[in-house]
Amino acid sequence: MFLEIESVFIRFLRLTICLSYALTATLVNAKETDHWRDRQYIYDSFLKIALQREYETSVEPRLVRWTKPILVYFESELGDSKLQARLLSVHAQHLSQITGVPIYFSSTPSDANIIVSFTSRENLESKVRRYIGNPETIRAALDEAICLGNFGVSKQGEIQRGVILIPVNYARQNARLLDCIVEEITQLLGLPNDSDEVYPSIFNDVSSDIYLSPLDYILLKMLYSPRLHAGMSLAEVEQALPAVIDDLYYLKIIDNAATDVQEGSLKRFLGD
Repeated sequence: MFLEIESVFIRFLRLTICLSYALTATLVNAKETDHWRDRQYIYDSFLKIALQREYETSVEPRLVRWTKPILVYFESELGDSKLQARLLSVHAQHLSQITGVPIYFSSTPSDANIIVSFTSRENLESKVRRYIGNPETIRAALDEAICLGNFGVSKQGEIQRGVILIPVNYARQNARLLDCIVEEITQLLGLPNDSDEVYPSIFNDVSSDIYLSPLDYILLKMLYSPRLHAGMSLAEVEQALPAVIDDLYYLKIIDNAATDVQEGSLKRFLGD
């Protein structure tokens, strides 16, 4: 009888320990998964992505963003142009939905303020000369990046124009064609930096994120908050951000980011 009771007790003890481990693992995973909801993490991530620059160090970093509608001119000289145009259009409209910035497509480059060119690796420098300028001025980006995004801003910090160059053959070789489409046009909205410290995010070069993450969604919402404006200094942004983040919590944007980021997304369009 004692042995039977002892056996039941041992089984109960083992079950309790297993449940305890499972609960602990669940809590740890939830904490790791939800780190991007943390106020300080959101604050720091925004400063890293919006106020720092990947290939230049600005003495006086400023917040940059669009203050007028975006007109995109699309051209393709390599690959499936219809598919490229469709993917670009779906993602552009998704960004417009998130930020409130109207994004349309133009049939002529002279009317556009963003040019997106799907080209080849061999023609990349030629495209740089045509749409950006002397390739030597962006040599580091040309040598290191798989695809290239460049924008110009006014003295007031308003983004005036942008260029995206995607070498299709080189992007495919590195399995980054979709990444290039998503990341480059998103960065041209005013989030130009990459950081390995920000995740999950398309702005993290060592992560496997292809599509906009919930954190990316939050950063875009912050960038186009009415409390911020183009040309703000780092100090001004730092002062305004707590109220911006308060708004996002109050409006449940942070709570619902994981589901809301999928609405109209390229990920949902592709059924991925």
